[in-house]
Amino acid sequence: MKQGPFPSPPVLLSARLERYYEPLRHPPGRTRLHGATAYTRPSGGISTSQGRPHSIFRRALLHGNLLVAEATAKELPQLNLTDSLELTMLIARKDPRRHPRVAARWLLRYFEECNDATTDEAAMVAACLAALSGDRHGDAALTLRAMAERAASRRRTRGVA
Repeated sequence: MKQGPFPSPPVLLSARLERYYEPLRHPPGRTRLHGATAYTRPSGGISTSQGRPHSIFRRALLHGNLLVAEATAKELPQLNLTDSLELTMLIARKDPRRHPRVAARWLLRYFEECNDATTDEAAMVAACLAALSGDRHGDAALTLRAMAERAASRRRTRGVA
């Protein structure tokens, strides 16, 4: 059977399933691809074939894809401290020219989320952020991850989401 340039027509949902899924509303002036209807999940979020934006972001970090990680980070409502640290570490490896600015922003965010940070902690975090672009990247990353997790757990115990 000869394959055309377009994918096969979409499978129609049974009438029983259609009541649980609502058709995706397309913005005015936009046309649907090849007459296919996209459906949203009952939770209301849109999922692409690659997954939800946060899972795409995590996968991009895992594979070291800075372009995809930054693009999906912009789609997310707000990154938590740990995820923003992972993005900062990826930028340190892939784009060292931008690293100092991004590291300074992460340091500011750390202080905003960790109100009881001491000057010793501040010095250690700043030194580890500076070391991310050097040959001690692994040690600095390990220390920063532990400090970000500790700050997040302190924030959770205080009852702040």
